[in-house]
Amino acid sequence: HTVAVATNSSQVRLFGLSEAKEEENEENNDVQCHTALSPRGMLDGHTAIVLSIDASPCGRYLATAGKDKTMRLWHIESQKCIGVATGHTEAVGSVALSRKIGCYDVGGKAAENGAGSFAVTSSKDRTLKVWPLPGSAVMNRYSEEGDISLRARLSARAHDKEINIVSVAPNDSLIASGSQDKTVKLWRATDLGLHGTLKGHKRGIWDCQFSPHDRVLATASGDRTLKLWSIADCSCVRTFQGHMAGVLRVRFLVTGLQLVSSGSDGLIKLWTIRTNECESTIDAHNDKVWALDLSPCGTALFSGGADSKIAVWRDTTKEKDDAMREAEEKNILMEQKLSNHLRHKQYEEALDIALELDKPNQVLRVLTEIVEKDAKSNKGLETLQRHAVNWPLNRLTQILRYCREWNTRARNSHIAMLVVKAVVTKIPAAKLASYEGIPEIFACIAPYAERHFDRLDGLVGSSYLLDFTLFSMGSLHGDSSENYSDWVQRSKFVLPPKAVEGKVQIGGSLVVGAKTNVDDVSESSEDEIVTIGESDSDEE
Repeated sequence: HTVAVATNSSQVRLFGLSEAKEEENEENNDVQCHTALSPRGMLDGHTAIVLSIDASPCGRYLATAGKDKTMRLWHIESQKCIGVATGHTEAVGSVALSRKIGCYDVGGKAAENGAGSFAVTSSKDRTLKVWPLPGSAVMNRYSEEGDISLRARLSARAHDKEINIVSVAPNDSLIASGSQDKTVKLWRATDLGLHGTLKGHKRGIWDCQFSPHDRVLATASGDRTLKLWSIADCSCVRTFQGHMAGVLRVRFLVTGLQLVSSGSDGLIKLWTIRTNECESTIDAHNDKVWALDLSPCGTALFSGGADSKIAVWRDTTKEKDDAMREAEEKNILMEQKLSNHLRHKQYEEALDIALELDKPNQVLRVLTEIVEKDAKSNKGLETLQRHAVNWPLNRLTQILRYCREWNTRARNSHIAMLVVKAVVTKIPAAKLASYEGIPEIFACIAPYAERHFDRLDGLVGSSYLLDFTLFSMGSLHGDSSENYSDWVQRSKFVLPPKAVEGKVQIGGSLVVGAKTNVDDVSESSEDEIVTIGESDSDEE
């Protein structure tokens, strides 16, 4: 590709593209392509600042316009001026070349009568002019001999204020002009007759472009919006909002299904026409982005801003889609392996795969299966401890994060507490405290753990009522020598009783009138009478 750049100068600079591959990371072997611009030449002919440039679709010719009130036509390969158009009375602010490639080979009288290629210019004098081009044979000859003087075939006063942009339709049938008078006008290329006026923007129009496939036109305005217009009835069919400042440039992508725009906010935005949504935003420049264009093949995007930078953007959609497809295929394969391991009760392999896939529910399921499998032999904790010793730091942090989430629900707290116990019994506390993020995770686990223990204490304390009732009814087995006091001595609470305000708290319930000495709680008097509920008996 050859890139032509017009700056605040009377000269137009040409650059070539070259790609250099650099290794981004030695560990993952990612290779990133960087595009560099190398100077290829300079087009010198204007006597004042060049304001606008446009290239022919065949890539052989370049048109430039500037403050010297002229438009010049250049042969890119020889870098020679082959034509000069004079006739405007003010600075020429915009220029556009016809888009049909075959018309550039038309010459002679046919070209003069409008059957060949042409250039359109707009000026600060508020006029449009159409300049027929003599054909490729003549233009190639003049690239060696010198320039020719171009004559305007059509001219019209187009707008009430300064014209900012002109654009030619893909079939060369219409010409669009955008002005500071907030309107876009469509002109027939054959006679510069008015086809229609597009009204709706609240500020001046900075750019307008025809769709490569549909009969629609996109416009960019200083009112911070983009609009899509129907050429048939000149009605607005879409409005795109999202820029924080005026929108300066708009282009259709090759497929015609998306738009790319740039604005005074230094941002480049990608829009999907069907959904009317912004798909991506690129913080491209530190100042206004005045220049925006696509390569002919549509794989590269060029942007230039007032920050004196030119950026080249590469379309990575295909690479991202391929990467997502590969990741999805790998994920499906791993999930199938996980299912197979679970079906064959290969829990250790299933645990590794579930952790690699980052699936907390599957990890919980595997750990539950491991604990239940070894429940009868009471080796579930030993199995978890054997795994915990071999977990690396990232895997250990991942497991503890899962436990933090599981512990918030009562039905999953048993597995979470077993995993935490396996970790803290096999890995020294000082080592755990030195790991980044793990102390914070334990700090989040502790409140819920205390709540679960209090709940268990409550359940244990409530179960004494059932035990007392059964003991009062007598032993269910007559030959049993076990008595209630022996059972009480063997029973243990999850947490020891606590003295609260002179009363003993067991399992979340206060024992009224009990002794405050926790050690004496079990030494209750045999003569003490326990009354449950209210007595309905009357004293005689």
